[in-house]
Amino acid sequence: MANVPFDRSALKVGQVILIAGLVTAWVIALSVPLAAIALPLLAAMMLGSALSPATSLPRALYIGVLKPRRLVRPRVQMEDPAPHRFAQLVGGIFLVAASAAAVLGHITVAWSLGWIVIGLAFLNFAFDICVGCIVYAQLVRVGLFPITGRSPVAG
Repeated sequence: MANVPFDRSALKVGQVILIAGLVTAWVIALSVPLAAIALPLLAAMMLGSALSPATSLPRALYIGVLKPRRLVRPRVQMEDPAPHRFAQLVGGIFLVAASAAAVLGHITVAWSLGWIVIGLAFLNFAFDICVGCIVYAQLVRVGLFPITGRSPVAG
């Protein structure tokens, strides 16, 4: 795996947007069918972050607004960003499935998937426990992903 300087603060910003967006949508969706709008938007944000980290919305917000104003400080570490991109990809896929469930009228299924994503994002945000990264490491260990520094997602 390729260890490079990696600023975890951009990830944290994405996790805050994701958690706040999903919880807000869930509260509002109790009376309005907002799930069919919020879930795909947040899915697109996560998939965009996984596939093109340099141009992601959370990174742009962090680099362009939060970091220059010192509202969020850099947390640079030497690590491989591939596991984090994999985790974002999996979360994005969960939200795509949740979006499809919401559009089909299966709101309980949609929000069950949404709350799984909220819980996993919170674990990473609050405790630096990245379940997707753990899964990625196990997939590398069993040989499904090569240890070449290349991610199974773009980047």
